[in-house]
Amino acid sequence: MKCKNLTKDGLCSGTYSGFACIKKQCAHYQDALKCEHHELTGDYCKKYGRFGCVGKESCETLVDYLEAFAEEEA
Repeated sequence: MKCKNLTKDGLCSGTYSGFACIKKQCAHYQDALKCEHHELTGDYCKKYGRFGCVGKESCETLVDYLEAFAEEEA
């Protein structure tokens, strides 16, 4: 899974910031698996046709989805 929270040096910039990626034990990974729009072969959202899952609470509309990404990048 390509995670939006994974930095170029392989560290987490999300919940486990500063630590190496723990993949399947990660809460972000587990939440993405619960979404009916998540592509099981990677971190791809079938609902919006984009890579990255922002969580079900942030993807009601495309605007919500894009704003969630913008907030994390800021």
